[in-house]
Amino acid sequence: MWRKRRVWFGLAAVLAVLLGFYLFSGAPAVEVASPARGPAVEAVYATGTVEPVHYAEIASKITSRVTQVRVREGQRVSAGDVLAVLNPQEDASNVAQLRAQLVLAENDLTRSRSLREKGHIAASALDRAVSARNSARGLLDAAEARLDEHYIKAPLAGEVMRLPNQVKPGDMAQTGQVLFVVGEPSQLRIEAEVDEEDIPRVKTGQEALLRADAFAAQDLKGQVSELTPFGDPVARTYRVYIQLPADTPLLSGMTAEINIIISRKTDAMLVPATSLAGGHVWVVEDGRAKLQKADMGAVGQDKAEIRSGLAPDARVIVNPAGLKEGMRVRARHKD
Repeated sequence: MWRKRRVWFGLAAVLAVLLGFYLFSGAPAVEVASPARGPAVEAVYATGTVEPVHYAEIASKITSRVTQVRVREGQRVSAGDVLAVLNPQEDASNVAQLRAQLVLAENDLTRSRSLREKGHIAASALDRAVSARNSARGLLDAAEARLDEHYIKAPLAGEVMRLPNQVKPGDMAQTGQVLFVVGEPSQLRIEAEVDEEDIPRVKTGQEALLRADAFAAQDLKGQVSELTPFGDPVARTYRVYIQLPADTPLLSGMTAEINIIISRKTDAMLVPATSLAGGHVWVVEDGRAKLQKADMGAVGQDKAEIRSGLAPDARVIVNPAGLKEGMRVRARHKD
C-alpha cells in the first residue's frame, strides 16, 4: 500500500512539471527593459509662419486703373512715399471745380459781411453766405480725400517686401485688393497656432526650438514673446508669437515647426515610448503582462518620461503589440 502511494505521488509531481513546462513553453516571449535615467524635455508642438514684427499690407480703397507703379520689390521707402497712382483724372477735375466754387463762396461771404456791417442786408442773408461757404469747404474736403485715395502711400518706413498681385500700369485695382507689403525684414517673428489644450502651459519668455525645411541641418531657436488673450473658437487654437534673434537665417514667408520648451530635467525616469498605452505602461509581473498606471511627463519618439507610479526595477515590455492584460509571457531582457 505505501509503495503504491509513492508511485501515485511521483506521477502527480511529473504531471505538474509537465503541465508547468507546457504552459510556460506556450507563453510568448517578450523583450523587457528596466527604466533608465536621463534628460527629458517637455514641449508643446506648434506650426507657424515667419513674418516681420512691423509690416503693413497696403490695399486699394477704390476700384480704378493703375497708371503708375513707382517702387519695386526690395526698395526702401519712407512713411508717406507714393507707391502707385490710380487714374486720378476724374477726381482731380472735380477737386479743381470745387476749389473754384469755394473761392466764389468765400468772396461772396466777404461781400455779405461788408454789406451787413453797413446795414444793407439782413442777418439771414449773411447766415446763408456762411452756410454756402461751409458747404463748399465740406464738399472740397471730401473730394480731396477721394483724390488722395488714388495715391497709394506707404504707412510706415521699411522695405517693399512683396507685390502680391504683381500690379503694373494698366491693371485694374479692385477695392480691398492688397497691392504692396511694406515692412522691416531685419526684425522677424513667427506667428504660430497652439492648441487650446496646450495653451495654459505656454508662457512668455519660454524657449522655442525651431525646424524649417530650408535649414534642416541647423539648430534654430526663438523665444515666446506674446500670447493673444482670445482664441479661435472654430479652430480651437490660440495665436502665439515667437521672437527670432537678429542673426536668424529664416526669411519672411517661411513655415516652421516649433517646440515650445515647457520643462527640462537632467535625471528623469525614462521608458521606451513603445511601452505606453493611454496613461499606462506595459510591464511583466509574476510571469504575466500587466498595464501599470503611471504619471506621464514628456513623451518623445523613442523615450517617455515617467514622473511617478512605476518602480525603478520594473520590467517594462519594450514592444507589447498583440498582448492582452493578464496574458502569461516569458520575459527576455533587452541586451
